[in-house]
Amino acid sequence: MEKYAAIIDKDKDSAYGVYFPDLIGCFAAGDTEDEALDNARISLRMYAEDLVETGQALPRARTIHELRADRDVRESLDEGGFFVLVPLLFSDKKRRVNVMLEPSLIAAIDDVARISGTSRSDYLAHAAWRAIEQEAGAVKVRTTLSASRKKKSAATRNVKARSLAPA
Repeated sequence: MEKYAAIIDKDKDSAYGVYFPDLIGCFAAGDTEDEALDNARISLRMYAEDLVETGQALPRARTIHELRADRDVRESLDEGGFFVLVPLLFSDKKRRVNVMLEPSLIAAIDDVARISGTSRSDYLAHAAWRAIEQEAGAVKVRTTLSASRKKKSAATRNVKARSLAPA
């Protein structure tokens, strides 16, 4: 699990600002620290999904020690900013695993999964993702595009290609 450092700061008479020193152009704001951090998670997800969509790799997340050596980061911290680590998880191909659960828990999971119209595996995966997002503040990024996003992405590339083609 990759963790990107965000810096939250607040100037007098302004909202809280958040930026990711390793992700140029990835920033957010909010009226409270919590709102700013929630918006930063959304911004990180969108930033990462855009890179995935265009086939680019995310920059390596520097360690806190490495970031503290960065002059711009040090200035932000000296002015009252503080670090928050935001975990970034990638949703990828599924893989079979074995788990041991109590029989009554399995029955309850199966009942709820059936009612919600999903499988046991999908229900457990969704519950795990939700818990990780809530408890660790992690951001989930899909590494595969939905059919509609693939069409939109292909259409965008075609428009760009036509606009760059010589007349």
